[in-house]
Amino acid sequence: MTRAIYAAFDVFPRGKGSSSHIASMVTALRGVCDQVTVLCLGTAGLPDRQEAGGIAIYRLPARYPDLLLRATAFARFVEFHARAGAELIVYRDPWGGAPLLRACPGTPSIFEVNALPSWELGYARPGFAANAALQAKVGDIERFCLKHSDEILCVSSVTARALGRAGVTVIPNAAAPYFFADAAGPCPVPELEQGRWFGYVGGMQPWQGVEVVFEAFRRLAPDLPGVRMAVFTERRAPRRLPEGVQFFGPLAHPALPAALRRLEFTVAPLTETSRNTVQGCCPVKMIESMAAGVPVAASNLSVVREWMEDGREGILVAPGDRRAWMQALYSMLGEAPRYAEAARRRAEREFSYAHVHRQLQTVFRRVLWN
Repeated sequence: MTRAIYAAFDVFPRGKGSSSHIASMVTALRGVCDQVTVLCLGTAGLPDRQEAGGIAIYRLPARYPDLLLRATAFARFVEFHARAGAELIVYRDPWGGAPLLRACPGTPSIFEVNALPSWELGYARPGFAANAALQAKVGDIERFCLKHSDEILCVSSVTARALGRAGVTVIPNAAAPYFFADAAGPCPVPELEQGRWFGYVGGMQPWQGVEVVFEAFRRLAPDLPGVRMAVFTERRAPRRLPEGVQFFGPLAHPALPAALRRLEFTVAPLTETSRNTVQGCCPVKMIESMAAGVPVAASNLSVVREWMEDGREGILVAPGDRRAWMQALYSMLGEAPRYAEAARRRAEREFSYAHVHRQLQTVFRRVLWN
């Protein structure tokens, strides 16, 4: 029996793009290995253990509000579960990677770099930049993982360049099969059945850039009667929102395509910050929207241009430029249908499970049996 361990310092499942990515990775792993053990974070409402179809999920209970305490506890948690051994270890962060590499020396290993803690902590935790000792320790853990992994994967060429090393394999995020399926049944959000809507799916962190769309829509709204913006996010709505913007909670993932198809288009207004221009990403919100046949207005950044062509699958917009976003919203409300079919075709070509998992499984087999 071939057993793989997949470690992710993230809550899974959850209404975030990272959760979609983890689900895709685990599904692809299960296509190569008889048993996949997923080690991840837990939260209220999720059991500490689940098992079905050859996939066992173990979750660290949510008892550690402090990031570094949680990372330390996760490392111990991973090391404990890794003692059973595996034929392949895959991990998406050093917090799980270092203990896996120590517990399973010599085991074929893959480091899936979506971000490094030293990149993320630099802008998410201002105190990190002032703590030289902590920076050095985190850097040592990252270098250990990069040095001792047999293969490095990432979802963006921007991320690959930031790593500054040869031999990094770039494979994009994937959209689950139900995004490509024909719509069936009622919309999970009845409000979307009436009027005209465009939307945003994802987090509300500053680097997502949603505020510039709010401001653009605030100025446009008087000239767009009957048009509204739907926001699907885990965050609560801010107190001051433009008229016509409505917040909804995150949808159960299989229900999301039916909601997306009630929208004329979606937005991915990423900002021009190091989070997007140096660290890189492959925006799940954009890929899943395209798979559902819903075109996207997205920021004109390398991480977007890699997977979407301006004027073909949607339009690219100057990041952070309120006037440019006003023009983009107005244009998409008139022209979105002309991009829909091209968006769907590109998603089928590049982001389907069949295409992405074929690439991933080639890497898994190469590492396993090299």
